[in-house]
Amino acid sequence: MTLNLRKYLAAFSFLVVAGCSVVGPGYVPPKAEASAQFVGGGSSALMDAAQVAWWKSLKEPLLNELIAKGLAQNLDIAASLERIEAARAQLGQTGENSQVTGGIGVQSTRRDAGVGRVRTNAVSGDANFVFDLFGGFRRGVEQAEAGLEQAQFNASTVRLGYLAELTSSYVNARYFQNAAEISRRTVASQNRTLELVRIRLDAGDASQLEVQQARQVLDRSKADLPILRANFEANVFRMATLLAQPAGPLLVQMQRGARLPSPNRIGKTGVPADLVRNRPDIRAAERALAAATAGIGVAEAQLYPSLNLRGDIAISSQGTWSFGPAIALPVLNRGVLAARRNAAISQAKQAEIEWRSAVLSATEDVQTSLSLLQGLNGQVAAFRRVTDASTNLVALSRASYENGASPITDVLDAETALSSSRFSLLGARRDLVLAWVELQVATGKGWLAP
Repeated sequence: MTLNLRKYLAAFSFLVVAGCSVVGPGYVPPKAEASAQFVGGGSSALMDAAQVAWWKSLKEPLLNELIAKGLAQNLDIAASLERIEAARAQLGQTGENSQVTGGIGVQSTRRDAGVGRVRTNAVSGDANFVFDLFGGFRRGVEQAEAGLEQAQFNASTVRLGYLAELTSSYVNARYFQNAAEISRRTVASQNRTLELVRIRLDAGDASQLEVQQARQVLDRSKADLPILRANFEANVFRMATLLAQPAGPLLVQMQRGARLPSPNRIGKTGVPADLVRNRPDIRAAERALAAATAGIGVAEAQLYPSLNLRGDIAISSQGTWSFGPAIALPVLNRGVLAARRNAAISQAKQAEIEWRSAVLSATEDVQTSLSLLQGLNGQVAAFRRVTDASTNLVALSRASYENGASPITDVLDAETALSSSRFSLLGARRDLVLAWVELQVATGKGWLAP
């Protein structure tokens, strides 16, 4: 038995040494052609973008508090972390852990031998080891490792999406809150105008028509308030969902009011080449490509012979054991295995295309946000001038009406124009902040920030 065992081992050693190779293509990280700088952007690189807590530059203590709370409570983030654990468990099923299989069995029997009952106990075990002759198991480890890293970058992408959505919902809530304040100021101004018309009516200097005109404009302004409040609450409710908490306490916090946030500066945008390093979605796509490339090797290895070492042992009154190799040749199902290999090649090509698409989309995101910011800066400045002029026009038209030099419609038109310009200015300021948030996300900032 010892001699036969040595012969088996010698044969195995020869086959292992002769066949120990890794099939399938080796992974080479992809490269994308990129411009030297973004259109409208700078030329300096953006390093450590993932660590930049960009939302803190808005100087909103409540927003900072809510973001920190949500990072620990958001359900999408929690689910993405569980996907990491699943990928880690998948990695644990590869490599040496998947090469060895086996088990132990225990059996007890009783029989009547005529002179008494006889009990027989037996313990049996079997083990099977698959040699990684062509690197299929090693490619499986590579595939699982890349899958784990992909899950980690996907979780970072979810985290970044949460930061963007919570901040945007906060900004929108403050916008509708401040818009409601503009509406209340407009109603107060138009109330004063209505009182002025009534005073002039009592003095015989105005008509009932003017009273009705003033009341109609006032009622129209009052109609804006309910929908503004509803939109404010809708954004607070969205924030509560993102925070995975009841909406009531958060609504009380937000109802205390605050200014519309405004960034101090745009911040560095880096260059297009930085996106490959800074955007977690691009890095996840690259890891998906690495996993798909390794998958080709896994499928390729199935086309080659496999060598198993199998042993069985039974401990009983008649002990037996067996030990020996088994070589399997994929002949009858070779067509199926070749099709799987071809499918793996196609999947890798798809993954590369998706990576390149992600790079192009990321570049577009940055350039679009930059262009919007530049346009909105000009729009905010223009609306400030319009609002200043409208404020002066209201004062002049009211004074002229009080002196009987102009009709009430001039005052009403001026007040309506002032209200409109205030809403337009506030809306442009809101859009400016949202475009700024989109730019921070587009450049990959904040997904590792504390």
